[in-house]
Amino acid sequence: MNASQPSPASSSAASSLRSRMLRAGLWLLGSNLASQALRLTSSLILTRLLMPQAFGLVAAVQTLYFALVMFSDLGVWQSVVTSPHGREARFLGTALSVQLGRAVLLAGVVLALSLGMGWGAERGFFAPGTVYTHPSLPWMMATFCLCALLQGAESMHLATAQRDLRAGLLTRLELLSQLAGMLVTVALALLTHSVWSLVAGTLTATAARTLLSHTLLPGAPVRPCWDGACAREIVGFGKWIFLSSLIGFAAAHGEKLLLGATLPAASFGVFSIAALLLAAITGLIGSLNAHLIFPSLSEALRTSAEQAARVYVRVQQLADVLLGFVAGTAFMAGSWAVHLLYDSRYASAGWMLQTLSLGLLAIRYQILEQMMFARSQPAWVTASNALRATSLALAIPAAYAWGGERGAVLAVVASQFAGWPVALAFKYRQGLLNWRSEAVWPLALALGLLAGWLIDLALRHLLPL
Repeated sequence: MNASQPSPASSSAASSLRSRMLRAGLWLLGSNLASQALRLTSSLILTRLLMPQAFGLVAAVQTLYFALVMFSDLGVWQSVVTSPHGREARFLGTALSVQLGRAVLLAGVVLALSLGMGWGAERGFFAPGTVYTHPSLPWMMATFCLCALLQGAESMHLATAQRDLRAGLLTRLELLSQLAGMLVTVALALLTHSVWSLVAGTLTATAARTLLSHTLLPGAPVRPCWDGACAREIVGFGKWIFLSSLIGFAAAHGEKLLLGATLPAASFGVFSIAALLLAAITGLIGSLNAHLIFPSLSEALRTSAEQAARVYVRVQQLADVLLGFVAGTAFMAGSWAVHLLYDSRYASAGWMLQTLSLGLLAIRYQILEQMMFARSQPAWVTASNALRATSLALAIPAAYAWGGERGAVLAVVASQFAGWPVALAFKYRQGLLNWRSEAVWPLALALGLLAGWLIDLALRHLLPL
């Protein structure tokens, strides 16, 4: 047999992985479509019951909380997915102990931050009239300590299900928890018309997810324990995840922290609506990365580097077609989604959506980041995220001073491309750089621009803008 040809065993493994990836991908696609439908339905109802500033306040709280979550990320789940000991009881028990300890610490930090924000607002540390000066924000932030404790109590079966590509079970869990949160939010909004309905819905969804992780997913109960060798493996892997997550959050969501300190609550709420509409595609990519691409690349690498490279190239090309086409279409015709779905209070979300859509091209290399993690080289992700975070920190204040809201949104988009040089260098060093493959996304973008132009032209004849 030619040494360059795959062995029958590796061919069988590749075929099995492809079939499981296909099944998991279909589940995740259906899940994402259903999730986005629920999210859009909820948004359309709630924007008619609540004021724009309510969405700005909740977006600020969720961003701050998510920042703390990422800053304390030790990569427990990633360790379970990638480790050869990821199914062993002592490894899972140690991982659960780490997760619980982190949850208690995180809850304390959330409470401290809520007190600090109230103290800072009283003493003029934030610009007057911005989101961070709103009197309700510290109280809303404090309630999120419950989210931290609930998430810490999630079952380790979530991680093992992700490792085994059990997308069907994970899909049902995510949709049921989201539906529970949506029903509570809408019911309370109808009764109270208060921003607290959004907070209550978030807590409900988190509690439902934790409960379902223990009741819906199969497997023997995992009890907390401590094994020094397992702990060293988790922490050794997690120290890079921690640094990457910290900088990664600043790169992916730093604009919300900066805009929250710059814009009034109502304007920030409109921005959150534009981001919500774009989340239909970014959420799909994120879900595929976490539940399909990363575990698939990790499994392929346990077979051979060549198989992992083949899996990566196929997935990257599919992502490039999707992201390029949607980016072009949304850039040309995205404002119609806002015009047709929302009232005039949210009109500014139209141009924001069009501009932000170009950032979809930047996230194409999130696929490559999963390969960096799977190869246990997260330092590359950290370097890429550091460039994006630095660009955001420098560009947004300068662009806002120059061009107001429009300048700031343009800076958000431009900064997302700052990590591309690192991605190209990694691909070159790993033998993954193929210029023919790199030409896929410009072609898809051109087709998307043409499709968007035709949609815009047709709607202008049918409906007044």
